[in-house]
Amino acid sequence: MARFRNAWILGYASLILLALSGCTSSSPETPGALTRIVESRVIRVGMTGEQPPLTMISRNGDFLGLDVALMRVLAQGMGVEARFVQIDFENLLDALDADDVDVVMSGMTITPRRAERATFIGPYFTSGKTLLTRSEELAAVQIPEDLDKPELRFAALRGSTSEEFARRALSNAQLVLTAGLDQAVQKVVSGEVDGLVADRETCFFAALRYPDQGLITSSATFTLEPMGIAVPLDEPQLANLLRTYFTALAESGALERAQAVWFKDPSWVKSLR
Repeated sequence: MARFRNAWILGYASLILLALSGCTSSSPETPGALTRIVESRVIRVGMTGEQPPLTMISRNGDFLGLDVALMRVLAQGMGVEARFVQIDFENLLDALDADDVDVVMSGMTITPRRAERATFIGPYFTSGKTLLTRSEELAAVQIPEDLDKPELRFAALRGSTSEEFARRALSNAQLVLTAGLDQAVQKVVSGEVDGLVADRETCFFAALRYPDQGLITSSATFTLEPMGIAVPLDEPQLANLLRTYFTALAESGALERAQAVWFKDPSWVKSLR
């Protein structure tokens, strides 16, 4: 029964897409995102490529990760190609506003402030803030208040909920912002900062990627972070179509299987540049 229901959902969404493709040329107005996707058979996806295991770039320059895999499955179901556009995290929603990309899928937490700028599909994954450090003492901390000291320096990704959390919960500590997570991890490795505030999975896989640098992840998770796909507010048709396909993806079990691949099998670490 579940398989029949999923097939019906996907078939229904495909009919919507076909119907739209038959009426795109009749509108004299500037075409919207869904019309452009139908005509070009391409959906442009904004992501950083620097948030393992969600979005990364291999030595060959290819995008890979959970976000990449899920977006490719969604695009394939829609009969279009997913084209990934690398953008610094702080500029992702600006790129969406500027019509430089059709959607954003890059480990972006759904927050009230972001929901004022975009419609979110999901969540497809839930994470939380933690600390990447070389200090066993800091890694053992269970509450943010014990990290809120003026002599401590913490890095965070600019424009992220990690920055918001650090400014709110670690207001007495020194905050160092970076455009990319790789740059922030290197600051921890070099001792320039005492730790990196980031999503739990980002910290865990940074320690996995650099096994000889003494990196450890704190045992505590300080926040709850549901992540979603951002769609322009003025594109309800695109949002509804993606929501339909996303529902079918989740009900089919493909979402759970993809998470198992990227979170339980670290073999992909060797392919990173």
